[in-house]
Amino acid sequence: MMKNIIQSYKTIALSSLLFISACNSPLEQTQQQTQQQPASLSELTLVAQEQPFLQDSLLVSWSFAEGNTPVDIFIADAPDASAKKLIARGITGNSYLLARDTDQRQYVFVQPQQGEGHWVGERVLPLQGGFNFRDLGGYATTDGKHVKWGKIYRSGTMVDLTTDDYAYLGKLNLSVMCDFRSREELQHEPTAWQSFAPQAKYLVVDYSMRDLISAEGALRFDQVKTTADAQAMFKEFYRQGPYRFKGQLSEMFDDLAAGKAPLAFNCSAGKDRTGMAAALILTALDVPRNVVVEDYALTEKVADFGAREQMRNARNKPNISDDKQAPHAGIAAMPVEARQVFMGSDPMFIEAMFAELEKNHGSAMNFIREELAVSETELQRLRELYVTN
Repeated sequence: MMKNIIQSYKTIALSSLLFISACNSPLEQTQQQTQQQPASLSELTLVAQEQPFLQDSLLVSWSFAEGNTPVDIFIADAPDASAKKLIARGITGNSYLLARDTDQRQYVFVQPQQGEGHWVGERVLPLQGGFNFRDLGGYATTDGKHVKWGKIYRSGTMVDLTTDDYAYLGKLNLSVMCDFRSREELQHEPTAWQSFAPQAKYLVVDYSMRDLISAEGALRFDQVKTTADAQAMFKEFYRQGPYRFKGQLSEMFDDLAAGKAPLAFNCSAGKDRTGMAAALILTALDVPRNVVVEDYALTEKVADFGAREQMRNARNKPNISDDKQAPHAGIAAMPVEARQVFMGSDPMFIEAMFAELEKNHGSAMNFIREELAVSETELQRLRELYVTN
């Protein structure tokens, strides 16, 4: 069976970082009173543990902002209180190992015996042929709430999904799939979305990547010779991106506000057009800028572009560097050091997008209101639907 092309994440806490303000006790309180304060989870992660000759498992880890308290652990196939099942009670350590079910999505609920409990899921979905397929759940908002798990997903190309992957994704019950790729990309790497989401709306806009590139002199691949050239070109792409795709972005926001979820959106690498869309969604949900940037930068830790090329060759498709008609052939023809810029997710690029939106609109939120036509009522509705109470 084809190996998952996502890099091993045994020791990287990719699932969720929940930074929650702790309720510090006044100095005059006694130690006895302090221990009675509700314990506030400051970090909660769920990470796959893949070990030779042993059953794959999930390690849920947690820590408290101050003090400690035993926790109860629940598991469910949906982050829903009515679905959770108790699997461990009164755990006094800071981690717990549980069996991993690769046939369907798993969520874990950690409930301190004193304090508020939280859900956590795997950040990167365990797909054999998926590329950079991630859940946007778990991120903390500025007011201490959290983005709900299992509602909004981001991804790269899905052309290498396996039969098992189709079965796994089919259980997500996706309502909308928003594909930001061009007609050339769709032709080279089609998504068989009807194999796992036949009920979903497939939101795609017909445009040519070649026309988009040739229409703007600043985006000439053949002019890129150095790392600095590549960075300048890529920054310009990010500055223009939200405007170039604003029609599709606006419709995606309309679908989300209408409760059409779970929703997944993707491009080819799952980091540029997808990264811009994720940044705007998280901003609309009131996730702090630094967390938005961390989510953008995560691609470099979880996506293996070299393995992606091997999978392309394994399915007898031409190598992109040999296919002059491939939509990204211009990147493949660049010097190696310049090409590496386009394979990464350096925060400077998403920061360039934010800087452009702030220059033109005062803030990214104003861009969402003005250019994507998302009303205050819709913004409130988005937070009601996709942020925990």
